[in-house]
Amino acid sequence: MSDPYILGTRGSALALTQSTLAAEHIVQVFNAHSREHGAERTLSFDITTVKTDGDVLTGPLATLGGTGVFAAALRQRLLDGDTPGGVDVAVHSLKDLPAEPCPGLVIAAILEREDPRDALVARDNLTLDTLPTGARVGTGSPRRAAQVHALRPDLEIVDIRGNVGTRIARVKGLEEHGNRQVVVRDSAETNEAAHRGIGTENTGDCDAVILAVSGLKRLGKESVITEYLDPSRMLPAPGQGALAIEVRETEFANPDTATLFDSEISRPVRTLGEALIAADHFETHLEVTAERRLLRRLEAGCAAPIGAYATVKDGDLVLTAVVASPDGTESLRHTSATGELDVPGAERLGIRVAEDLLQMGAAALAGLEVK
Repeated sequence: MSDPYILGTRGSALALTQSTLAAEHIVQVFNAHSREHGAERTLSFDITTVKTDGDVLTGPLATLGGTGVFAAALRQRLLDGDTPGGVDVAVHSLKDLPAEPCPGLVIAAILEREDPRDALVARDNLTLDTLPTGARVGTGSPRRAAQVHALRPDLEIVDIRGNVGTRIARVKGLEEHGNRQVVVRDSAETNEAAHRGIGTENTGDCDAVILAVSGLKRLGKESVITEYLDPSRMLPAPGQGALAIEVRETEFANPDTATLFDSEISRPVRTLGEALIAADHFETHLEVTAERRLLRRLEAGCAAPIGAYATVKDGDLVLTAVVASPDGTESLRHTSATGELDVPGAERLGIRVAEDLLQMGAAALAGLEVK
């Protein structure tokens, strides 16, 4: 058996769980792929944790450069390659990855998307409509804050940070979630002491928080959800619910993203590249490509109040996006579709929806500095 590939991830319970699930899925898919082609090849991963600026710096994410602060250190470890401390592959929550490509690296697989919706976690089984006037709703996302304000301008938004457990613990009556975390290892749940870091200073000071359904499901915490927020009311972040597997471009003889998933064209150099091509989920890849290309054209990150959600439906790729003013008092929503079900077609759709929104006044509305 060949030496294991080194997989880098953040050290939070969610990041470790996602990386473990991703590694197990890639191995399972590759083993099945090998058997189908009459080969008995295997691969394995060793997981190592990397501390990022987002794990140690305090303050609102919007003032720290957005969620990209979680990716920078991982990407540097990838670029370090075979040097001490370098890694072969990194697993990212795609919504936390900057839309601009990183020179020398390539997203080699997008795994099948988990539920992309946002969720309300509230005291007393309350929903967004039944929260009392003046209720405190915690979120660190300008996108969520703007859309909540649009739906319920009478609510107070509280800026919060921290891992999933510490954010749930901000809700009155759910404080105990800040004291334990569940990490999935070897397809089994393990209880571990919670990381006492950013966001643990306050508990029980909110009536509700808004979190991604995908993270709650992966951590086995779906039971705390009091309302699933449908995209017709609250559009998720571009890429929300999807996991991206990133490697060095040198894993492929031809790392062109438009044809990366045709192994005869991309020509993987090692087993790792071949395994990631097999693990890629085509529909998810098209959907998030459209969403992220829109974000890139708008030159926006997580600090901008922008939501986007694409689906493959009845032979078309359909993309809906919203751009809001920071206070949520005004917003622009636009939907378009394409029958081009390939990566270049998805990119063109994202650009087209972004251009339409810019023509409608999105830059001025959201304070975007678009060239």
